[in-house]
Amino acid sequence: MPRTVITPITDEAQRVAAGGIWAAARHAGGRAPAPGRRERIEEQLASSDVALLATYGARPAGMIVAEDYLEDGVVDPTCGHISMVFVDPGYWGSGIGGALVRALQAPTDGRVWTRLSVWTRSDNRRALRLYEACGFADTGDRAALHEGDQISRLEWRA
Repeated sequence: MPRTVITPITDEAQRVAAGGIWAAARHAGGRAPAPGRRERIEEQLASSDVALLATYGARPAGMIVAEDYLEDGVVDPTCGHISMVFVDPGYWGSGIGGALVRALQAPTDGRVWTRLSVWTRSDNRRALRLYEACGFADTGDRAALHEGDQISRLEWRA
């Protein structure tokens, strides 16, 4: 049985693979990407603080992007913010999303985040189950996206 390996996204081929995972997951979730959005995702992957790619065997299977948490205009280097987690639909339910989140929860390369924050759609049961399984709790913070979808903020503490 192949194993999941998580590595930093460091080159164009990995960014393209991660962009493909993002697009496939968006399509499978019924939210087709807007034109040009995939290219902006790949640019974000190149410029983010932390971008990781999960491979299952030799196949790219998931990606996660995070950065230092910004609160009231001040960076908190002990807290990370997850801006996106996507798993190829062919691997949904395989534990790859959890492996990616746990990779952020573990101190690596001098980075130690004792808290992680994430916003997710309030009706995204798959994401809510993932974060709950990784020890996140609902903060009670709510907001609405420009298209009207409600989002909730969750937080994990070491």
